[in-house]
Amino acid sequence: MRRFLWLIPIAAILYAGYWVIGARGTEKAIESWIAARAAEGWQAEYSDVKTRGFPTRFDTVIREPQLADPRSGVAFSTPRIEILSQSTRPTRFTARAADEARFATPYQRIDVTQTRAEAELFVAAGPSLTLDHSSATLEDLAVTSSLGWGVTLDTGRFVTQRDAADPLTHRITLTAHGLEPAEGMMDSLDPEGRLTDRFDTFELDMRTRFDAPWDIHALEGPRPQPTHVDLTGLAAQWGPLKLRLTGAFDVDPRGYPEGTVAVKAENWREMIEIATAMGAIPEQMEKIALRAGGMLAGMSGRKDTIDAELTLRDGMITLGFIPIGPAPRLTIR
Repeated sequence: MRRFLWLIPIAAILYAGYWVIGARGTEKAIESWIAARAAEGWQAEYSDVKTRGFPTRFDTVIREPQLADPRSGVAFSTPRIEILSQSTRPTRFTARAADEARFATPYQRIDVTQTRAEAELFVAAGPSLTLDHSSATLEDLAVTSSLGWGVTLDTGRFVTQRDAADPLTHRITLTAHGLEPAEGMMDSLDPEGRLTDRFDTFELDMRTRFDAPWDIHALEGPRPQPTHVDLTGLAAQWGPLKLRLTGAFDVDPRGYPEGTVAVKAENWREMIEIATAMGAIPEQMEKIALRAGGMLAGMSGRKDTIDAELTLRDGMITLGFIPIGPAPRLTIR
């Protein structure tokens, strides 16, 4: 037995060496990635990168990262990002954000605060770190835009799972509780006070195919863009308003959806008025939308309920046979 005791300190020394190499390798990879972005013309800065957690963990903290992509015009800054993993499970990461962050686009600045912003990422082995599945949790989120809008959220959960048969397809689910527009938004969206302060339900379940994998390269260059969406269900209830969408559509190279979506809407008149107040429906189209909605509701047998199909084509949305307005562009910047 004694003859094998000398193996213990040797094993400890070897493991310590492995941990040091792994920790320094993690720091070097992050530093190199940021340096590569700066070489491409990004604003890419940080004050410090350190890894701790010996002997069982690699817990890396990036302090004061500031990133800005000149091609997309999107910028991000936060006091701290933590990337945590077990030394025995290098393909599983936990990412935690500080309690505040700022995003900027060419059109607006968005300030975000929360008490918890945490994501678990499971990636395939290999240098590309291709995403297999993930989950993200938000608690006590507050979002404020320089354009004057804002929302708060009690809790939110976002989950993705890559399809084993089609690696470019991911199932995506989103559940939000306590989603509440800011008070100023409520005054403009619902001046008559017909709605509750917050959404009762907001749930999304869909399968989306992208034109490229979600991996480390997605952070470096053009983001993967959706090419096809199977919308299993989008359900939202806000006071007396109830909306459910299901369907499938392709996404053309410009980002516009092409296909059909079944819609069931209760108390649809208020929805159109709110959509107009939000700018989703042009003001000049509101009367046409209300007239079309009345005709479609009459066909369904209930004046307050629409049960019909939205047609998405040529960058436009048509409800039944009546044009509603421009379709949203589904592009990821």
